Amino acid sequence: MNVKPLATRAGRREKAAQTRGRILEAAYRLLCAAGYEATTMQMVAEAAGVAVQTVYFVFGTKARLLADVENRVVLGDAPLDPLGRQPWVAEMQRETDPKKLLALFVEVSTDIVSRISPFVAAVGPALPGDPQSVAARDRGRDEFFGVVIHRLAALSALRDGLTLSRALDIIRVVNTVEAYTDLTTRRGWKVAEWKQWLTDLLCVQLLAHPRVLRSSRGTSRPLHQRMPTKQARGARVV
Repeated sequence: MNVKPLATRAGRREKAAQTRGRILEAAYRLLCAAGYEATTMQMVAEAAGVAVQTVYFVFGTKARLLADVENRVVLGDAPLDPLGRQPWVAEMQRETDPKKLLALFVEVSTDIVSRISPFVAAVGPALPGDPQSVAARDRGRDEFFGVVIHRLAALSALRDGLTLSRALDIIRVVNTVEAYTDLTTRRGWKVAEWKQWLTDLLCVQLLAHPRVLRSSRGTSRPLHQRMPTKQARGARVV
């Protein structure tokens, strides 16, 4: 039996992954520029520097190519890695400061949404809208949002009475492609302004109030309840 060396097989897998990546990158650029209908498999092949047969061999159909480009847009340069193996997930799991954790989440989220925004604007109607495809997108979004929510819960940083489900709802509503596109494209916000606004908003909506202090008896009281009033200060002087 003629068994190919492991190094040879590994080299071929790496080459195949590089070819796949070039095709996806070329398709992303063309789809954003020309839209779904105007982008042909031949155009993608030429832009990627491969034969059109290679594009069909790797992806099969144009619809499948579109779906895989969508996945790459969301996950970036490592689209085949599960969410848990993304480098920023480990970074979030190491962070112990709730505010810094939310700032990191917003940084990663903005990086993703900045890629999604022009893609959806160009090919949105062509994206699969069947219940299974929509549900798959929602699951991926919620899994991503769940990383930061569960980390906040592990740090006991969520505000009193806020459930994991309600925290997820809050992020779903405010951190959307539509909101990012509207503010940064139509309303003229800078990306840095979007990041600061979203970080500040999530801190207010999700985190325990930073001015809640522990009393000497172990109960929590807002700071203003622990500060003496003018009348009380005056009474002590008298």
